[in-house]
Amino acid sequence: MRVTFLLIRSLVAGAALCIATPTDAQTPGELTSVSASDSAARARTSRELRTRFVRDQTILGFTVYGPSFAAMVADDGVTGGAAYLVMAGGSFFASAELSRRMQITEARQLLSSAMAWRTAGAALAFSASADAGGRQVGAWTLLGGFTGTGVGLALGKGLTGGEAAATVFGHDFAALSALAAVTIIDGGLFVENDGLTDEGTVALAAVAGAFGYAAGRTYAGRAKHNVTVGDVQTMWIGATIGALGASTAIASSDPDDATVAGTLLAGSALGVLATERWLVRRYDHTRYEGNLLALGGTAGALMGIGIGILVAGEADRGESLTLGFATVGAIGGVAMTERYLQPTRDRGRLAFLERVQFTPLNAVAAASGRPGNYPLLRFTF
Repeated sequence: MRVTFLLIRSLVAGAALCIATPTDAQTPGELTSVSASDSAARARTSRELRTRFVRDQTILGFTVYGPSFAAMVADDGVTGGAAYLVMAGGSFFASAELSRRMQITEARQLLSSAMAWRTAGAALAFSASADAGGRQVGAWTLLGGFTGTGVGLALGKGLTGGEAAATVFGHDFAALSALAAVTIIDGGLFVENDGLTDEGTVALAAVAGAFGYAAGRTYAGRAKHNVTVGDVQTMWIGATIGALGASTAIASSDPDDATVAGTLLAGSALGVLATERWLVRRYDHTRYEGNLLALGGTAGALMGIGIGILVAGEADRGESLTLGFATVGAIGGVAMTERYLQPTRDRGRLAFLERVQFTPLNAVAAASGRPGNYPLLRFTF
């Protein structure tokens, strides 16, 4: 009976070792090496994300925090320059210390930077349109930047990188759609007429963007297919190509602002839907692949423009013809790049595994009979 028990325990330990190491040799030394390499990879990824976070916040310090702080506190150039230098330099040390005290994930890194830019921009636009003084504009902009960073760090907890990127995409597309709608209905942005005021236009875009955040997050969280950061990049490519294709219908005429806005909005929406259907649902694109798809689409569009100019010549509708060739070239460039990259197939509902961590070494320790707690699975909400 004891021999049978020892045999079963040996089989369990051996199976766990096979899961833990991909090689044929299952020695304790190699098992320790695999564990060390995994830990080193996780530590390297953590350092990279912390570095990106500090880099993004430092850039914000030089471009948003510093200028807005100087405008808020300074009455003269010397004082303003000193205030700018203090805030710009301090952003590096503050973000570095924050990254040491808080776990920086890909989602937190993406959302903290993106929401800081967008919230500060909205605060700047609203306060400027309301004819506020320089100090008030600086104070609102600085507060918007800090608020955006804090909210991004809070919302990014527990999200994947793809969910964070989709959240930002939802904001941007909704805000731009709101501005296009204002242009269609009101006759133009920041134009004196009987329609929306400047403050109303900015507020409408901000409210639409807030709903867009929620819509993007909901889409990525409830979709039956996996959504990665690269997938979101491809949706922006689709929006651009869709707007380019729609512009062929009006390029050779003399459209007003409302016609241009409506045409570009409809074309970009169709482009997003097509890309989501034919690329996002089928594949899981990495950031690298998303960048190459954008490059391939740009290269194809440039070739199409060249061909269009050669073919159109002095034709009456040369602009539309040229943009048509550019659209076809961009689609062809994306298709050829996709064929070259051969991205991995979409994992569908298995995307939740990104939140699951399995520790096979604990199975080995548990099978050895040593006393203690050995968690095998961890699921992050």
